[in-house]
Amino acid sequence: MRNFWPLFLALGACSGGGGPEYRQPQVVQPFIPPDYKDRPAVSRSGPRPAPLLMPGDLLRISVYRQPDLDLEVRILDTGMISYPLVGAVQAVGKAAAALEETLRQKLQKDFLENPSVTVTVKEYAKRRVYIVGGVAKPDGYEIAPDGRMTVFQLVAAAGGFTDRAYKEYVQVIRRQGADRTVIRLSLVDSERRLARGEADADLELWPEDLVMIPSAVRVAYDRGCARIVMCAGSRSRKVSVVTRNRRSRTRSRRRRAGIRAGCRRARGGGDRAGARHRRRRAGRPCLR
Repeated sequence: MRNFWPLFLALGACSGGGGPEYRQPQVVQPFIPPDYKDRPAVSRSGPRPAPLLMPGDLLRISVYRQPDLDLEVRILDTGMISYPLVGAVQAVGKAAAALEETLRQKLQKDFLENPSVTVTVKEYAKRRVYIVGGVAKPDGYEIAPDGRMTVFQLVAAAGGFTDRAYKEYVQVIRRQGADRTVIRLSLVDSERRLARGEADADLELWPEDLVMIPSAVRVAYDRGCARIVMCAGSRSRKVSVVTRNRRSRTRSRRRRAGIRAGCRRARGGGDRAGARHRRRRAGRPCLR
């Protein structure tokens, strides 16, 4: 029976002593840097294409010498627009030029001969770029469809890097229509190149890009216990489990002790001082 006492003590330390039982927190797998032989180089993306249409964009569609077909329409959440003679047409995920060609083919098929269709975007809906991981404020940040924003500008808008960010293993997920591209780069090398005056070292982002910066620390909390998993290089180590119940009880005791001390000071020194004051007023000697 004596051999089981250490096990009972360990279980009692995590359960908070007499409180309800809490299940063990789920272990969070730490980020382990990939074993690259060489640092990833910045992938050179091609020239920036025309912005793709999104729900909420306001379009103006006109057909040469066909004033009855002039129309202003906003793209629905379903990604469709409704156009006279043609009906519903898919618009989301296409550039304005591609939508022009789709409408021209549909009109030419049954209604007009060699129609000249023009599609212009009168008002763009909000576009965003996203950043997650080792920054102070991971979130989506607004960008104009024809605006310019680089990776370092986005990091600055997100409050800068955390002290545990892996800047050597950054990934940019770029979506263009149905295609997705992963761009890997090292921001440490980019900083060095920028310091040498190479302006093209800062990758330019496109709308709807997602920047992922791995972070070295993950924390998993579960009511009774907190488990912290740290990663140093490619080796991970576990920090000792801290029970939040014990800390909360300590804070409560200190808070109650402070309240009692404040009450004693407010009464002029506590119960003993009050008793001496009452004896003095009654004409009795004050016992120390």
